[in-house]
Amino acid sequence: MWRLMVLLLVLLNLGVFARGQGWLLAYGLGPTQQHEPQRLAQQIHPEALVVLTDKADAAQVAASAPEPAPASTSAEPVASSCWQSGELNEAQVDTLRPLLAAKLPPEAWVLDESRLPARWMVYMGPYNQATELAKKREQLTDLKVKFFVLSNTALSPGFSLGVFSTEESAKTGLQDLVKRGVRSARVIQERQASVTYHLRLPSISAANQAALDSLQAALPGKPLVLCPQPLTPPEQAAASAPSAATSQP
Repeated sequence: MWRLMVLLLVLLNLGVFARGQGWLLAYGLGPTQQHEPQRLAQQIHPEALVVLTDKADAAQVAASAPEPAPASTSAEPVASSCWQSGELNEAQVDTLRPLLAAKLPPEAWVLDESRLPARWMVYMGPYNQATELAKKREQLTDLKVKFFVLSNTALSPGFSLGVFSTEESAKTGLQDLVKRGVRSARVIQERQASVTYHLRLPSISAANQAALDSLQAALPGKPLVLCPQPLTPPEQAAASAPSAATSQP
């Protein structure tokens, strides 16, 4: 009886030992696994890990660590600016065109064209004496004719009784005024038809500065200036807001 109990204890101990060593894993018996292989796969350069025991070790590791790589020195985009000219005539534009084509790409410049049509005026004047000017003003007021006093122009001192887009319409306007009692008015051409231009350089960088200087040299008396900046939303709101000093009705 005792021999049987001793034999069972020996066999039980052998089974526990074999299980602890993992010899019975093939049969579903064995110790619980305590490692997580998926965490090992997520490690980045585990061989670089250093366990520091004191401040001296930390200082030594810091001194031997390689310096960080310098930041990329790739060229950043150069800020560009918009430039524009004053009013240019056709002769100035003819001089500029070949220079623009040689110095700048086609998308870097724009010639904005403005056309002014001819205009005619029903005119009275000029009156060199102040007394005569005052007399004519009084007469037009009595006739209830609308007029505009011309000053600081080649036609001053005098009166404009209306401007018209065609000579025929100006003559028709004069006939109507004659019927109302106006006697000394006449039709003149106030302005001839003309074409003017404005040069605009939407995006000029520091690399194009030499081209900008060349263009400026070809435009004596017509300095290139920075384009006006568009208003930001807060500035637009401030500009459209009524003044606080405006009296209330």
